[in-house]
Amino acid sequence: MRYEVIVADPAKNITLLVLTPVENRAEAARLLMADPSLGAEQVGFVLPPAAPQGLWRLEMMGGEFCGNAARSFGLWVARTLGYTGAAEIPIAISGMREPLMVRVNGETGTAEAAMPLPLARETLRFADRALPAYVFEGITHIIAPGIPPEQGLVYTIKEQVERSLSRPQALGVLFYDEDQSLMIPAVYVYATDSLVFESSCGSGSAALGVWQEERRWEGEGLRRVLQPGGVIEVRVGKRQGALGSLSIGGPVFLGERIVRELPG
Repeated sequence: MRYEVIVADPAKNITLLVLTPVENRAEAARLLMADPSLGAEQVGFVLPPAAPQGLWRLEMMGGEFCGNAARSFGLWVARTLGYTGAAEIPIAISGMREPLMVRVNGETGTAEAAMPLPLARETLRFADRALPAYVFEGITHIIAPGIPPEQGLVYTIKEQVERSLSRPQALGVLFYDEDQSLMIPAVYVYATDSLVFESSCGSGSAALGVWQEERRWEGEGLRRVLQPGGVIEVRVGKRQGALGSLSIGGPVFLGERIVRELPG
């Protein structure tokens, strides 16, 4: 099958925006992620607006939510609509009931997405430790400070989540080295049965930023979350001890439209 795709690079979290209509998204995602020339960590499928004033929509490969994909998609939509400078682009994306606003600048190649606030803050008991768990629409993130980033531990944590918390569409395990201030994100997507140690993770950065800002009473804090692929900026706003706003931002590199012929 012939796939037309855009390759987006937000902090090396290579994201494919598939422009070709696809029926079996899970299989298409598997084929595209298996193409070494693309180097993709995740795949999203572009749906044009159903009406002239409607929203562009991105459906992720497992119906999950992804902050980096939202940033990339917002910048691509702005480019498609002819915006060259600063603009605010509303989009729809899987894993969220409401539209998402992406602030983009075509001149600087940056995109900042207003993130949904966590629906809940839970605690996961794991190996005699209490790990923070942030439940977002479409994905739950477990923060694992001081735990080595190993594939086997991701599956062990996943089993514990399924036993003690509700099963999400996607699960992030955020291995955090406090000495180096380095986050290594691993994301498991249930619909595609895929586990990827990502170069960066947007919603994971948001979760870590919220965790780091929990003790601050009010005001706006800016965190720069270092990951293997680079840095994602997280803005956390609090008023009188309550979380009020959350966003992630930074550069996004968009490639031109390319075509891949793959079996199936």
